Amino acid sequence: MEQKDFSSSVGHELRIINFIGDSGSGKTRTIELLIERLIKMGKRVGTMKHIHSGSFTFDYRGKDTWKHIRAGASIVVAVTESEIITIEKTSTRSIPTEKLLNKFNGQDIEYLLVEGFKSRMLHLNNVKHVLCVTDISQIFTFNEQYGNPDCIVSYEIKGINKINELPFIQMPEEIDRLAEIVL
Repeated sequence: MEQKDFSSSVGHELRIINFIGDSGSGKTRTIELLIERLIKMGKRVGTMKHIHSGSFTFDYRGKDTWKHIRAGASIVVAVTESEIITIEKTSTRSIPTEKLLNKFNGQDIEYLLVEGFKSRMLHLNNVKHVLCVTDISQIFTFNEQYGNPDCIVSYEIKGINKINELPFIQMPEEIDRLAEIVL
């Protein structure tokens, strides 16, 4: 698979860490803990989450933003006292990964933590890949299909420090070790 370098297209050095694994493997919890750890270190963090459901939306039938989209707007920005929400109605399957990541252009972040997007993110250079597992067999299945991640994380498996020379992080107690590896 061709490796693409994304780092230069965001306009500044953005460190991207991709969390991959089966549902229930601890991706979201690991991202939460790492965000907290990075913030304590004075770092600025953004996230991007792949949502598998094709029918999921933040917009609701009958709301003004929904009416704007229904009338034909291709993008709607909703602004509240505490949030800015951008809604773009488009088929995301055809959008290159780099274009999705470019949504972070101009944002004042140093780290982008990405949950999911396994098949999209593995071809990018300068991306750290954290495999979250609940069972040892998931590691070998992943390796056969995609190669080695940068490290492995588990909340279930204890007593292992490395597998095939890859760091094995026991969560949540080793969050600092994970931070050292991905930073």
